[in-house]
Amino acid sequence: MRRGSMNRVMAMTAAMLAIAGCTSVPRNAGTSYECDRGTRLNVHYLPNSAVVRVNGGRTLSLRATPANRGQIYENKSGARLHRNGNQVTWNTAARSAAETCRVVMTPL
Repeated sequence: MRRGSMNRVMAMTAAMLAIAGCTSVPRNAGTSYECDRGTRLNVHYLPNSAVVRVNGGRTLSLRATPANRGQIYENKSGARLHRNGNQVTWNTAARSAAETCRVVMTPL
């Protein structure tokens, strides 16, 4: 193979590897939880808030509020997420009692 052809092949190979590397990196999927009453949550934690997707449907934005233990996120509609380690407690204004949720692994 000629030197010019070899350089072209090397450049194309490097470009394909770079593109493949970018597409194989999963985007941040957040933390997934399964609750004791069947609710599934996917939570993206941000510095002063959390974005919660409930059962793969509606999305709620919650603001961080002061907590003695763990982190608490809530909104004005009554949704509340209390995070303490790998466990969270989830409640909404429509419920009389909170659900306990645990982290579950999600496939990439």
